[in-house]
Formats: sequence, structure tokens, C-alpha cells
Amino acid sequence: MKLNKYHFITLLFGVLLVLAQLLIFVRQHKTLYAKQPDLERLISIHPPHWHEVEGAVSNPAWKDSAEKEYDLIVARTYQNDNGQRVTIVMTWSRDGIRRAGHVQQLCYSSQGAAVDMTPDKRIDLDPGKTLDLTSFVASEPGGNVQDVLYWRLKGGQLEQNRTGFERIDYRLSHRILKMEQMIHLLYGKTPDNVMVRVSSVRTIPDQPSVVPLEYLNAYLHMLSPSDRKLLTGL
Repeated sequence: MKLNKYHFITLLFGVLLVLAQLLIFVRQHKTLYAKQPDLERLISIHPPHWHEVEGAVSNPAWKDSAEKEYDLIVARTYQNDNGQRVTIVMTWSRDGIRRAGHVQQLCYSSQGAAVDMTPDKRIDLDPGKTLDLTSFVASEPGGNVQDVLYWRLKGGQLEQNRTGFERIDYRLSHRILKMEQMIHLLYGKTPDNVMVRVSSVRTIPDQPSVVPLEYLNAYLHMLSPSDRKLLTGL
């Protein structure tokens, strides 16, 4: 296989990433030992007229695999009175640099899904506080089409989930994000990481689902200020 400039760029970022991780490991005594959040309690909260049902995230094999990426992961599938479903995943890692997981579009694409980025969504919380959500559509090999919304916090601050390199290669995009984070945090304390993802399988493949955004909007407005701060940084 002939190497092109994108392969060399990817290789360069891979080398830099390894070097940065080694330096961070040496400085690991500065890790910020954040308190583990009670994600089980937070994910069990749900808006009225929604109830928990069995879903793919109930599969023990899925959870065992996901736990390799995070210190803590919880997931639920909820269904409303109209039969609409959403799947919610929440993760937390004490070391938000080395165990922050992946941008979610990379996770989907690595499982064979075709990923199309869509414009970010926004949820207005308290006056002057707006949460930006990364949005994409995942078309899975089996024919299911999912609308996905998510966000990540590093040390309580909203992370960027796009670099503009997604059309070239999602792995390259992910490495660029990791390098930006490591350079910025190299001489500081290691923050924790929180991720919240909500998705819904479309009932009509070519018709976008608004259910994930509607669920999140209702859910976040139910939370106490302290719980909302923990999950959104706002």
C-alpha cells in the first residue's frame, strides 16, 4: 500500500500522542482525584410518562466492553406512552486525559456505521446558560438509522468534539483533539471526564427523530442545580 500525506500526518500525531502520554504519566502525581459521581441515581431520573425497558445496552457483553474505556458507565433505555424510545449512556473517568474515551462518532464508525455530522443542537437552561450538543446520524449495517446527541466535559468544561478533519478520517480527528487537550493540560492537574449520550432509532429511516432532543430538554430541566452542574458544567 502506497503511503500518502494523510498516512504520514496520522503517524506523526500517533508518535506525538505517545510522547505526550509518557510525559503525563511521569507527572501523574498531580492528578486531581475527583469524587466519583452517582451516575446510577442520575440516569434513573426520567421525565413523566417515560418508563425503563430492555434495550441493547442491557446486554452484559456491551457493558463489559464499554467498561474498558471508562471508570464508570451506566446506560438505560426509556420508552414513552407513544412507544418512542431513547437510549441514554453516561460515563465518568477520573483520568480525563488517558481514559476520556472517544468522540462518539468514532465509536459508531468503528462498528461499521456510516456517520453523517449534522448541525449542533442547543438547549437553553437557566437564563444566559446554553448547552451545545454534538449531533450526528449513524446508519448501521443492519439498516437501523440513529439520531445521536452527546456532549463531554473535561474538568467541568465542555469539550470540543469536531476538528474539521472528520471527512478525511475520524481517527485522525480524534488524535488531533487528544493532542490539543494534552498540550493544554500538560503542566496542569489531570481533570475528570463526563460524557452523556442520548440516541434514538428512527421509525422512518429518512425522517430525523426529535425524540432525543425533547427527552434531554425535559430531563435537564428536572435536575437540581447541583446535578445539572455536574452533568453539563452550567
